[in-house]
Order: sequence, then C-alpha cells, then structure tokens
Amino acid sequence: MIQLSTKTATLSLALAVTAIFSGCATTTNPEVRSAYDQTQQSLKSEPVSIISDGCVIRIENGNNDIMFQQSDSASRAMAQTVKSKLVEKGVKVNHISSPFICGARTKEILTKMDIVLTDGAEEQPNTDYPVLSSINTFDSVTNKAYQDLYKALIVSRKAANDDPIDYPDLLLDSKSLQIIKKIEGANKIFVVLADGAQPSVGARVATGAIGMLGMITGISNMDILVKSQNYGIYLIDLETNQLKWSKVGDIEGNIFKMPVDNSYVLPKMLDPLYAE
Repeated sequence: MIQLSTKTATLSLALAVTAIFSGCATTTNPEVRSAYDQTQQSLKSEPVSIISDGCVIRIENGNNDIMFQQSDSASRAMAQTVKSKLVEKGVKVNHISSPFICGARTKEILTKMDIVLTDGAEEQPNTDYPVLSSINTFDSVTNKAYQDLYKALIVSRKAANDDPIDYPDLLLDSKSLQIIKKIEGANKIFVVLADGAQPSVGARVATGAIGMLGMITGISNMDILVKSQNYGIYLIDLETNQLKWSKVGDIEGNIFKMPVDNSYVLPKMLDPLYAE
C-alpha cells in the first residue's frame, strides 16, 4: 500500500472541505433575465478592473510542487482572456492587477508544498506566504487587503448566478475595500482565477490522494488520474460589498505546457450574464 506523506495528506484535507458549486445554464425567466440585463448596463456605465490569479500545481507521490512560472503566466493569460471578452461586450477595462500566485490557498497549504521557480528548475521548500507574483510591487498593507479580498470571496462564494436578484454579501472590511478601490480605480471588479493540477506518473497510482484542487473555483477532481484545469470568474461590487455574479468551468487546451498561452479558450465564460 502506498503511504501518503504528511504534506500530501494535509493538502488533501485542507482542500476537501471546500464546498462545490458551479454555474447554471442560461435561463429564460423574464425576471432573472431582466436582472442580468441591468447588470450589463451597469458594467457599461463605468470602467471595471480585473484581479487575476493563477495556481498550477504538480502532484507527486509524497510531494506537491507549486509551478511558479506556469502559475504566473496562467494568471496573466486568464486576465487577458476575460478582458478581451468584456471589451467585446462593450465594457471598458481600465486596470489589471495580478498580486499573487495561488492567492486563494491558505498559509498552511502553501508552506507545506515545494516550489519550482522556472520550468525545469529544482524544487525547493516554499517558505513564502503569500507567494508574490513576478510583477507585484505592493507594500505589505496593500498585499493584506488583497489577501482579505480572497478570504472574503471564499466565505461568500455561493453561486450568485443561481439567483441574480439575491446577491450574497462579500463582508470585506472597509479598510481593505478602500485600498482596493484606490488601486483598481473602479467600483466593479472581476476576480478571475486559473487553477490547474497535474499528477506525475508516480502520483497516479495514489488515486484519491487529493480531494479538491480549486479553492475558489470549487471544481472537484476526486480522481487524480485525470489532470484538472479550471477557471473561476467573480464580479464584485465594491460599492455595495457584494458578490454580483460568478461562473466556473473548464479551461480548454493545456495550461501546463511551456511557454504558457497568452490567452485561453473558455466557452461561454460570461453566460448567463451575457447569453451565449
């Protein structure tokens, strides 16, 4: 019998407690459609901002690695993918921030994994939390505000698009709200995430070693014989401190290869907010 390491077991337990949710199909309910249409109009009325995060993990038997270069690139590719689609819908995107990689993971999870800084480099213990992206120039106070945003999103991440009339409260503290609004220069922000996990050959025999790979995406992959690559898109209104809409799904293609693509194929990524 294969024995899982403490590192793998801890990761499995920490991820498995996350609740699963997914987006719903496009609805024809007039009241619901009207609510989506009103949200569309509000998005056109003023610029929005995008906050992106990528987290690509290699799962091995007894060891799990944060792939820094892939995660960093995945974050930017996800941001560009969503930006292009929003611009196509007539929405102006005035700012993009990518402060962390694996920003939705807890300190307990991240510091129990190793990190591979560049493709082909040797793995080394990760002691950093949060793990800053290659373009992060924020001070510690600003970094904490963005960490608080992720934490608040995890707590309130029920599928807002299941009922676009009853928006869940984000419960982000006022100080963090003001810091993020100042940096992003927008009242409405899209938090976008690309998550991927790929089992190595040695790990594939340890079926069930990891429960859930997406802390915020909420996508479950109980069988690690199959790699996962998922996305999450979350519309947040910083004025009302609410989660207004969310969508999760699969990323097409291969986010593990290097160099990472500059954008992704995400079929119907804005549906049902924008019927596709």
